[in-house]
Amino acid sequence: MDYRYLRIFATLSLLFVVVVITMSIRLDLFGATKGLEEIVNNSAKKEIDKIFYQEKAQTIDSILQLTAKKNYFNGSVLVAYKGSCIYNESFGYADMLRRKELKKDDIFQLASVSKQFTAMAVMILKEKNLLNYDDSVTKYIPEFPYPRVTLRMLLNHTSGLPNYYWLVEHHWHGKSAPNNEEIIKMLAEHKLNLYFTPGRRWDYSNTGYVVLASIVERISDQKFADFMSENIFEPLQMNNSFVYSSSTSNAKRDRLIGYYYRSRRYRTIPETVNDGAVGDKGVYSTTEDLFKWDQALYNNSLVSEVTLSEAISTFKLRNKYEIPYGFGFRIRTRNEKKIAYHHGKWNGFRTSFMRYVEDTNTVIVLNHTSSSLNNSIIRDIQQVLDDSSAAGITQQVVNTILDDDLEAAVDYYFSHTNGKNIKLDTIKITEASQILYDTNNPVTAEKLILFKDMYIKGELDTNFMNDKNFLKALSIK
Repeated sequence: MDYRYLRIFATLSLLFVVVVITMSIRLDLFGATKGLEEIVNNSAKKEIDKIFYQEKAQTIDSILQLTAKKNYFNGSVLVAYKGSCIYNESFGYADMLRRKELKKDDIFQLASVSKQFTAMAVMILKEKNLLNYDDSVTKYIPEFPYPRVTLRMLLNHTSGLPNYYWLVEHHWHGKSAPNNEEIIKMLAEHKLNLYFTPGRRWDYSNTGYVVLASIVERISDQKFADFMSENIFEPLQMNNSFVYSSSTSNAKRDRLIGYYYRSRRYRTIPETVNDGAVGDKGVYSTTEDLFKWDQALYNNSLVSEVTLSEAISTFKLRNKYEIPYGFGFRIRTRNEKKIAYHHGKWNGFRTSFMRYVEDTNTVIVLNHTSSSLNNSIIRDIQQVLDDSSAAGITQQVVNTILDDDLEAAVDYYFSHTNGKNIKLDTIKITEASQILYDTNNPVTAEKLILFKDMYIKGELDTNFMNDKNFLKALSIK
């Protein structure tokens, strides 16, 4: 008998036993702890998030400080990354003449960003079974002169309604700006021609959203401002948000004034005859309140997910043409992911509200000096948020361990690194584990430490760590 083969077999068996024993020791953290599952609370997760978001926030701040200094940006910017607010700062002046510095709680006119709030008011009434999108407007406003126009057409800009600006500027003779009801009367009296047959084309319409606000008033028997406060702003604790119309006396709280730049100085822009109408504009708010609104949309706090999904989805016009608009939101994709957004421009205010839906990122830019910097600011911030640095991959590993388990984190690591030794930020992993120890989550903390140790020792690159059959053999489920 050749004892050499026996010795080789015995050696290999011993090595296998050692590996199994080693892996079995780790089994407590890989699988056995399933029975001792910890629930890491949100406050601990937010503290861990701050570890990873700090670098992005610092980069964004350096960009905006330079932009504000070089281009005289006067506004507020809020950035949320993966659902957490990582940046909220203001630049420049609230009062250009008195050099009063702009603060985070200064209140901006949102201009057309207001339309998504008007659409939400309609959605709320729809969920209360008080209206249907395909109802004719005449069901709620009998004197409305265009019976073929439906609420859905108003929401998605396919009504063909004439521009109320022209109507007001040529036919209004009152001392103060007309409110929504007075604009409805003017539409009924003058019966201007539609731009096209309702439902045949897409054409952005401010008039449509003024009519929607009037429908909300008719159905609820409330002023539009009161309905919005009662059903949206107050429930979401948007304490610095309201609807303002120059035709009423509800000039509550301080509001920023819009400016334009001419002859080397800033000049204020007075209210116009079109500032009495609301629905297409008229909502005033802050970056912080808009972030509350953003989070409420993710949490379905006001309407169901099914109802909201239609508002942030494209639609097909005449079952042929894909129209990149929902209800109060423009829609586009970037890197094959959805962005629901809107810009606004009115009386010196330039506003932008960007929701990167699948990434749960948000960028809000509000300024009041007719500056056209919003788009360049958004592009710069997008690049920072897109950066897949070591911190970004490390954060995803940590979050996977927190929300799932250690094996899922290993799977993520391999699927995003192709088995290569991609650099991870071990200092941040240690800081995260310390937060978990401090918040009484020792089992999860130990999982982080184990992952870090395996990474440092190079064990994440060994074949048996990536061998699913081997893991199953150890009953890691």
